[in-house]
Amino acid sequence: MNIYAINGINETNKKTDVNFKRRLNPDELEVYTEALNKGLKLLDKKVDIIIHNSAAPSSWGENTGIGSLFSRTTQELLIPFLKSHGFSGIQQEPNNLRKIGDPSPYAPESSAKNIYMIPLEKLATSKYHYILPRTVLEYIVNHSNNLGYVDFDQVNANYDLALKFAYDRLKQNLSLENDFKEFKANNPDIEKAAIFRLLNNIHKKHWEEWEGIDKNLYSPRNQEEKILAEKRISQLKKKYYFEIDIFYFQQFLIELENKESNKLAEESGIKIIGDSPVASPAADEWIYQELFLKDKAIGCPPDAFSSDGQRWGFKYFNPKYIFNPDGTLGKAGKILKEKYDKFFASFPGGLRIDHVIGLVDPFIYNVKSSKMPSAQKGRIYSAGEFKKNPEEYSNIMEKIVLQSAKEHGMDKSSIICEDLGEPNLPTQEVMKKLKLSGIGVTQFDYRGADMPKDSVIMLGSHDNLSFIEYTNNLFKCAIGKNLDRIVFINKIKTFLSKFFHFKFLDINKELMHFINKTDLLAKDTAPAGITQKRLKQYAHEIRSDKKKFLEAGFTELFTSPARRIQIFFTDFWGMGKTYNRPGTSHGNWILRINNNFENDYYKAVAEGKAPNLAQIVANALRHRGLEKDNEELLEDLDSSAKILNEK
Repeated sequence: MNIYAINGINETNKKTDVNFKRRLNPDELEVYTEALNKGLKLLDKKVDIIIHNSAAPSSWGENTGIGSLFSRTTQELLIPFLKSHGFSGIQQEPNNLRKIGDPSPYAPESSAKNIYMIPLEKLATSKYHYILPRTVLEYIVNHSNNLGYVDFDQVNANYDLALKFAYDRLKQNLSLENDFKEFKANNPDIEKAAIFRLLNNIHKKHWEEWEGIDKNLYSPRNQEEKILAEKRISQLKKKYYFEIDIFYFQQFLIELENKESNKLAEESGIKIIGDSPVASPAADEWIYQELFLKDKAIGCPPDAFSSDGQRWGFKYFNPKYIFNPDGTLGKAGKILKEKYDKFFASFPGGLRIDHVIGLVDPFIYNVKSSKMPSAQKGRIYSAGEFKKNPEEYSNIMEKIVLQSAKEHGMDKSSIICEDLGEPNLPTQEVMKKLKLSGIGVTQFDYRGADMPKDSVIMLGSHDNLSFIEYTNNLFKCAIGKNLDRIVFINKIKTFLSKFFHFKFLDINKELMHFINKTDLLAKDTAPAGITQKRLKQYAHEIRSDKKKFLEAGFTELFTSPARRIQIFFTDFWGMGKTYNRPGTSHGNWILRINNNFENDYYKAVAEGKAPNLAQIVANALRHRGLEKDNEELLEDLDSSAKILNEK
């Protein structure tokens, strides 16, 4: 494969646009990939990368302002690149339709799919019979941001333009149109999501403030409202036929691409992993109003991270509608089951469940009250009128989520439960009972050596600082300090405190945290059988050199007992930027991987900003004492690591 093509660079600009670092040539890459995979097998590790659709790169001439894991760039270039670096899965964000003006994928508008996942460049090819004119695609590409971030207002305008053109030309191809008609007939519920978006555009405010029958269109409270609702729905379908049909058309395109993506994933060995948000879609809250608790919402209680708690504002199903008295699924339970059926059908690579506590023992608050209940009193199932017996806490996970996974040919290992935050006993018990995989984030001081085998370990996710930012913050407290002297004094203090009961002057807590963390990193990543003198020196190197700290931080993931590792894309490419800052609304969810992604990675490795996976896997093998009988493997890893480190 042409190395310029894989970077999305044409022949005419290759001399001026790229500053190449030393990288693996095809023969070296083959040795590297084989050695890396052998090492991962010996370590019993599976490695995923987390890339949200919008963050995916676009090749030269195909950048429409936003990325997609369905794009040609991802499928033909990015996936082979990731495969060569040992990854076996890509975890994406929730794929539901986003609210207009809100780029967060964790507050969905409806259960319809995110239209920005549609790869516009494919619509201008023979695959789709050129339903998007090439001139329109070129116009969009020429007017799209290409600076490594997403301008969602611009993207919305681009997609509105492109998909209207494509829809207008649909009837020029009988085969495609017939498939579209069949899709519409098999998916009648999409109509409700289309009408919800339509009414959102008409009213331009939250649905609970809509006037007239629109507020209760699918939840009429009496016979009179039922008649009015039926009449209004008929009027909307007639007056806005094209808007509703275009909405269906967009979902049709996503479904076609989803099926192709899953087929390619089977062939490539890199499967897409989904993400299930804790939030109920706004359209569902409108359609099924009677099934939700009145004036209640799900959030987080006051804790060490937020003294006032977090008001997410997402409605929660009334528990009496989730399960019937006989244990069968109630109306709300069937809706939840259908939600997970759609997720598992779309993502044969598995599913991450956001805020799993929301399925076990969610925190519920009154939206009309300015006061938040305590962590104990706000838990809906361990306190209050819906209090459960201990054996019932697992019902939603067991009878809905796991049952859906089983029906789609998946086991518990395909499910990742985001169980971070303040501990909740019922959730911990359910996780233990069902043997579910939780998450450990080393930025939150989860120690790799303490992680269970059936768990997921990572440096950070979409809500954390990039590892470079985190490292820089840690090192700030050590500027101008004699760390070895501080370590020595602290050991003397600790020893003397055993014999003398008086208070010693405290050393800066941040500094001691840094010292303790680097001591543990050294212990948990050093080669087996290392002497105490060399271990002390190794710890000194980690706390004195950011590059060494970064290498040890990544190595900890591979020396941990946890079998599954996840790496966020900003850390793999050493971007040094935060993707999302919880509690803020500006500048989030917009970072993208550049079209020169392969060169960017090799450059970042040589600069000590990104993980040299050959070096890290070799480190982990030596930490495990696996040199014996693996001399050739370690030689290949070492030689590959050396090449990657060259500038």
